[in-house]
Amino acid sequence: MSRKNKKRDRKYSGADAAASKPNITRVTAVVRSPLGEWWHENKKRVKLIAMIAGGIVIFGYLIYEFIRIIN
Repeated sequence: MSRKNKKRDRKYSGADAAASKPNITRVTAVVRSPLGEWWHENKKRVKLIAMIAGGIVIFGYLIYEFIRIIN
């Protein structure tokens, strides 16, 4: 069995061993109305549904006009 290396228990010293300062992250909350909060949470979903619904309406209108031209 080989001998395990001893863990280092001394602090590093020298120019490269500067103690790192703790990072402080300041967070501020945005004040939103209930409607604004809902929009912020559901924006992607609402835009996707609106694009799909708009495409269906445009496609339906084109089919309607095509049928009207034929008749």
